[in-house]
Amino acid sequence: MPKITKIPLLFLILSLNTISAEVIWGPTIERSGGEYIFETGNKYPNLSGIRGGSRISFPRTFSLFGIQGILTKDRLEISGALKTTGWYQKSGEARDEDFFLGPVSTENTTNIATREWSYRDSATIYSGSRNFADGKGKSTVFENRAELFGRYYFQTGNPNYWVDGSGFFLSMGARYSYFKYVFYDVNQFIEGNPVFYGPIGMGLTFSNDLWEFFTGGGYRYSAGDFYLDLSFMPSFGRIKTRDFHVQRSINFFSENYGLGWASKAEVGYKMGPSWLSYLRINHRRFFSEGRFTSQGGLTRDDLTSNLVSGFKSHINIKDFSIEIGVLNKLDWSGTESENLEKVAPKTEE
Repeated sequence: MPKITKIPLLFLILSLNTISAEVIWGPTIERSGGEYIFETGNKYPNLSGIRGGSRISFPRTFSLFGIQGILTKDRLEISGALKTTGWYQKSGEARDEDFFLGPVSTENTTNIATREWSYRDSATIYSGSRNFADGKGKSTVFENRAELFGRYYFQTGNPNYWVDGSGFFLSMGARYSYFKYVFYDVNQFIEGNPVFYGPIGMGLTFSNDLWEFFTGGGYRYSAGDFYLDLSFMPSFGRIKTRDFHVQRSINFFSENYGLGWASKAEVGYKMGPSWLSYLRINHRRFFSEGRFTSQGGLTRDDLTSNLVSGFKSHINIKDFSIEIGVLNKLDWSGTESENLEKVAPKTEE
């Protein structure tokens, strides 16, 4: 069963009936795209003399629906959101490859090198390979997501969307995601004697548990009926996965750590003193490395792999999304109702 995300702090914050702070909330719809890739391999011969690896690729094409809330006070802003796909959505064509590596093959394991200050924007690790097995099929995905962020504004920047001003801000926060892929209607190619190619039905399920921690900053400009919000935040994350191959009846459990970044460009229109709408473009990169272990299996090689302490694994995510939503500023003080009572004529009994 899919996990239910849990960040109760958001609802705790929004339940505070405080006069000195502003509370804003509203629904959001997000359309995502991109790629998710799991890879393992070895360029040099292992104990069995094989140089090779495997790659599982899933598209990140789906829609998210959710609700978000913002608490502002002076120069401080705390925001949170809960989002979900709601059901398993079709995400496009997935692929499961097994390949050989040769002397000219390359292994680029470092996407973000802090020592050399270099960056390689590719979700794949191994190149120059030759597939000896290749499966293509359909995929569905289910995802729950929760996030909590804090900001502090400088200069004339203001967390209140309805106040004119501009300035930089510092930001930090965390995001939790649980998502599961299902790989089905698979057509499998296996290089053998004879060669096999045909449908095998269900391929695998791939469950993911991802924590990301962000710190960075940005700039907000607000004037008249419009505002512009830009941010960039490097990240550190941990992802744990369960990869179950149905035909082989074997589980692979991995735990990876890595670096990444997230950026956002948002433009909004203030529709009145308490309502606004916005269009937001999000980018996210996450590159990780770790180890995985196997459990179960039907063949002798699969059962033998259960005794190995672990194998190297890479999980890299590149995605982007377009998000639209509306926000409403709540009136905690009740001044509107008090003003109406003052204006309304009194009736004599």
